[in-house]
Amino acid sequence: MIKTIKELLIEWWAGNTTTKMPIPTIYTYEVDVDGKTITIESMSKSRMYIHYKARRKYPNAKCIRVVSRTQTY
Repeated sequence: MIKTIKELLIEWWAGNTTTKMPIPTIYTYEVDVDGKTITIESMSKSRMYIHYKARRKYPNAKCIRVVSRTQTY
């Protein structure tokens, strides 16, 4: 059954107007900063962004290494 654009718009307007928001995914990273293991949480899954956040938090660190990532909701 083919519906016209007008019928589709009427169905859309009559439908439920609430939008379903996606559940935000929070990633927890373990980062090695000069031999100490710290955890950093982020909504981004980019390891380079986590490295940047660790560099901003510890500007005088000699070695920063992202060890692992776990995903939490």
